[in-house]
Amino acid sequence: MKQVIFQPQSGIARGFTQMAALMAATLGPQRGVIWNAVGTGKPEALTDSGIIARRVTELSGAAENVGAMILRGAATEMHARYLDGAALTAALAVALLEDAYRLLAAGVNPMSLRGGIEAGIAAAVGTITAAAQSVKGQERLAHIVLTATDDAELAEILGEMFDLLGKHGAYVVDEYAAPILDREYVDGGRWSARPAARELMPPAGADLVLEHPLIFVCDDKLERFDQVQSALQSVFQAPDKTPLLIIAREITGEALQALSLNHVRGRLTGAAALLLGSGEPLRADLEDISLLVGGQVAASERGTAPQHFRADWFGRARQVIVKRDSLTIIGGAGDKRQMQRRASDLRAQLKQIKTPDEPWERLRLRIARLSGGMGVLKIGALTFAERDERKDRAKKAVRILEAALESGVVPGGGIAYLNAIPAAGLAKCGDADHDAGVDLVVRALRAPFVQIVANTGHDAPQVALAEVLRLGSDVGFDARSGAFVSMWNAGILDSTAILTTALQTAGSAAIMALTTDVVIVEK
Repeated sequence: MKQVIFQPQSGIARGFTQMAALMAATLGPQRGVIWNAVGTGKPEALTDSGIIARRVTELSGAAENVGAMILRGAATEMHARYLDGAALTAALAVALLEDAYRLLAAGVNPMSLRGGIEAGIAAAVGTITAAAQSVKGQERLAHIVLTATDDAELAEILGEMFDLLGKHGAYVVDEYAAPILDREYVDGGRWSARPAARELMPPAGADLVLEHPLIFVCDDKLERFDQVQSALQSVFQAPDKTPLLIIAREITGEALQALSLNHVRGRLTGAAALLLGSGEPLRADLEDISLLVGGQVAASERGTAPQHFRADWFGRARQVIVKRDSLTIIGGAGDKRQMQRRASDLRAQLKQIKTPDEPWERLRLRIARLSGGMGVLKIGALTFAERDERKDRAKKAVRILEAALESGVVPGGGIAYLNAIPAAGLAKCGDADHDAGVDLVVRALRAPFVQIVANTGHDAPQVALAEVLRLGSDVGFDARSGAFVSMWNAGILDSTAILTTALQTAGSAAIMALTTDVVIVEK
């Protein structure tokens, strides 16, 4: 049965505020801990706002639950995109909403108020974006990670990796059972794959390393001898017993037997790797590999059936490593300009995807492979819980650094928002109701700084706010030391993209809460 609640604003505001208080408590390096009771067992400690948004799923009261749901949706969207920024979004959103209901009760036109909020946010976003600077150097990159994760060892390694590979590199986190934190660099690409047959691999589960192999890429199922006959004959005619690697969807039957027998008898060093996946994603991977190694994809539907193979279809690479779960191609011989054009096309597609999901991740990984660099972060620990926690921190840091390299950085700790206050104030147009919305944005821009200071246990966050406003545009509050410092010199920096997206997302959530007149829920 449905329950209809008219004029639910007060309940929505309570739920919104309660949820925001939980998430905002985790903002900044001196974040609080939220204990969540789970059944009759030991409560779980929640220190990440994104996890809080997923765990706290119900409040008492139907309207309150709707308010919490609105903010939860905004925070989850932010966390899905950057693995960060949910607490920031909550602090901004609740500050926008704080006086808004009072204004509506006083007779302010809600549409004009909404227009003022949107205009103030747009002006602030423009100012923050214009102030962004590119971030360079291992030390500065490492400090961004340290600010986000408070993990010095992880910060040092990721700072090095991003300094070497830059924004077009691919960053993969690998799990290990033993305690380890290290990195590995791959000059090329890595794909999820498996060997086609055990007899083609070295004994005792060792990796197969092929030096300067000929590479045959096929988008068909190879099962007959005539489908591999021409490729094998071309390899037999090559000098110095050149290794052969076949990369295909599947290889079975006579085709696999022919490759295996020639390998076992010593006529060639042969290997076959089967890419994991299906459909268009698998086809795209095969095309990318062909481009990377400078070969031609054999595919019957394109008129290049494998039984008609020619030697100029072979691709080449400096080295190939076949493992039980991956294929790594290093130093592919493909045309660099063609790879750059493909990567540019993929970047254009990437920009069309608003919320990161599986297609977004795949596009990002394809771009990195074609751009020529991969960094593998190796993480292990004595316990699964410890490893998973560090892995989550690492993934969050990687996403933050990617955003920072893409959009630039600005002074952190809420200072960029304070610097945008004058520009937001200029969005006023003389209409009292519209300008009231602009004033809401101006007040909300102070909220992240005040929340960060409050989370350190500082007695007077408003006094600290007055001090940084007096000291100038670069001076902020170092939440770790409790000192007022130059944010640039101290390396306390925020990604421009995360700050602007959090402000826009907070504005959307607050406006949704303000303009909800009726709630329909299960009774």
